[in-house]
Amino acid sequence: MLSRSEDAALLLGRLLIAALYLPSGYNRLMSFSSFAGSLAAKGIPYSEIVAGVLVAAEFLGPVALIIGLWPRWTALALIGFTATMLWLAHGPSIGTLVFRPRQNVEVFQNLAIVGGLLLYFACGPGMWSRTHLR
Repeated sequence: MLSRSEDAALLLGRLLIAALYLPSGYNRLMSFSSFAGSLAAKGIPYSEIVAGVLVAAEFLGPVALIIGLWPRWTALALIGFTATMLWLAHGPSIGTLVFRPRQNVEVFQNLAIVGGLLLYFACGPGMWSRTHLR
């Protein structure tokens, strides 16, 4: 059983992670065709379907995160989205970027976000969530 301060920390953590994803998810939703076109330009097959899945994860994932619905599935969807976007941004060179920390802070920031989502996966949303109110 968690204390009130731990529940408040979990809620604040959920809100802060959602604040990272939600604005860009909304922008990608509003400019869906250009996002799908950029994926097609990178040679991604079925770019509209892939774009739909990525936009759904980036927009609906934070909403579920804020509410506290399906914590494990939400965490896994956002981890998958983050990993996919890292791969699309850096391609196969992602492994070598990890060993050059001064050159790519963005990779380590995304790895830290994945770490926070893994903590959410393990700890759950806390008392102040829709999942707990059921």
